[in-house]
Amino acid sequence: KRGGVGKALVAGAALGAAGAAGNRAWSSQNLNDAERANIEEEYVNLAAYSNNLIRTGAIPDEGGHDDVDPTTGLKAKSPVGKARGGAGSVYYNVTVQRDEDDDDDYDEEALESIAKRRAVIKDSWDFYRMICSLLRDRRKYDESFARMRSDPVHPYLNSMTGLNDPGDDAAGSGENVDKEVIQADLPEYSDMTRTEVVKDLVSRAEEALPSLVEICKALAGSLGMEEVGVGPVKEVSAAIRKAEKKYQGDVLKVTDYCRALLVVKDFPTLLALLELARDSFGPLIRRVKISSLKSDRSSKPGGYRDCIINLELKEHICEIQVHLWPMWVVCGVDGFRHYRHCLEYSTDSFGDPYDALAGLDRKTMAELIVMAEEAVADMPLESLEWYHEKYILDYFAEVGLFLRHDLAQWAEVTLRTLVRLRCESPDIGPEHHETVQLKKYLSQSLRHQGKTEEADDIDTDLAELGEQQKKQDSAQREAEEPASMWDSVLASPTAAIESMMDPNKNEREEDEKLRREVKQSKKAWRRIREERFKFLDANHDDHVASEGKQ
Repeated sequence: KRGGVGKALVAGAALGAAGAAGNRAWSSQNLNDAERANIEEEYVNLAAYSNNLIRTGAIPDEGGHDDVDPTTGLKAKSPVGKARGGAGSVYYNVTVQRDEDDDDDYDEEALESIAKRRAVIKDSWDFYRMICSLLRDRRKYDESFARMRSDPVHPYLNSMTGLNDPGDDAAGSGENVDKEVIQADLPEYSDMTRTEVVKDLVSRAEEALPSLVEICKALAGSLGMEEVGVGPVKEVSAAIRKAEKKYQGDVLKVTDYCRALLVVKDFPTLLALLELARDSFGPLIRRVKISSLKSDRSSKPGGYRDCIINLELKEHICEIQVHLWPMWVVCGVDGFRHYRHCLEYSTDSFGDPYDALAGLDRKTMAELIVMAEEAVADMPLESLEWYHEKYILDYFAEVGLFLRHDLAQWAEVTLRTLVRLRCESPDIGPEHHETVQLKKYLSQSLRHQGKTEEADDIDTDLAELGEQQKKQDSAQREAEEPASMWDSVLASPTAAIESMMDPNKNEREEDEKLRREVKQSKKAWRRIREERFKFLDANHDDHVASEGKQ
């Protein structure tokens, strides 16, 4: 280090308003001088890795900047040159010291190289944070579907068979080479290039779009949709990419050139929509895909589940994507982006987002930590609340970097806060799997520091919670599954002998139980239909009368 840069880095680490030392609140940890000096030295080494990296991109505004007071919501002008974030404060102190002690400047080529490196690290941080987000939302989708399955009409929906629904797009590659519903293979296409064919299909989609708009208006008006969206028509380049990805380049198998989305409140509204669609424009329907909404079928990559209706308008196959509100609210309109990224990066193949850091060298890890500090600079850890989901995700991603970079003390401080916030959250709580996972990471950080007694206490609590969950799952399985042969003999010897004489008896009883469950569910649907969708009867009568005239 030249010209006292090391001292300046220490000053930057200690004085940054939201820097590492401030964010971690070391004063509350009752550290002695030796421990505090060791922590400062760790930060000095970390910042030294990224000194050149920060130099081109974290200059504080010379005229100051507006800070928003989180308690009053009012803006206050910061002092000139005072950096808000850890990375910014490091840069400011370093440059001041360099200006005083060394007039040498980097040449243009060096600055360009530094800027490129910073861009690479920024992209790496964004990608890693995205992986953390994708796995978090995957769990949210799974939880949402688990709650939706308790709907009394779901067994009835679960028993239904879609139209031309082979169950593709499951949690595998998403490929469906043998798709049954495709665009018409017109004779003129034989003399056209693939791009020309796609352009013609796009043109036909634009002609069909007004008809699709009218259909969606009618459905939304009858059922009171939560959200409705139509178009835009898929672009040529996007259609070709999808054909390459899913259909081995066959652009005729792309059926969402002309598309719309509807968001329904719940399963009963979905059933009402399917019935209304059948009675209103049944002859135009070419496919109804409900496989991902069934209990025994896999979700789409990333955990998403929906219903797809394909219909033919003006000799062109269009698509209506029907989303259920409990699934929709997880990501909203970004749900498709979530699905696409999960498919592209195979995120369903691993459960720990920190695995994305495997193989990174320590220098890159340190640079990523500095980038993470910039991401959380506007929200100090002590100001974090349970509803600050964006920053909670940032801090969670940063914990993975701390653990992989042997900064267990920093990981511990952040994890304690995250555990507390998840316990305070009304939607999560202390027994939620996300809270449990954070406690496991906390135990890991404590063991790394030699705090085995506290780590053991956490592990004991988690083990007891796991045993309770196992007992609940076991009791539920026992209630759902038939008794073993030995248990049957003890409970009812006569029935056990009959079962041995008729080995298919249990299977028939299970089938009968399923039929009763579906029958009860269908009754529940009829009751809900009578209460909420009485207009379907009139629509059905009109449909029957129309068919009679035909």
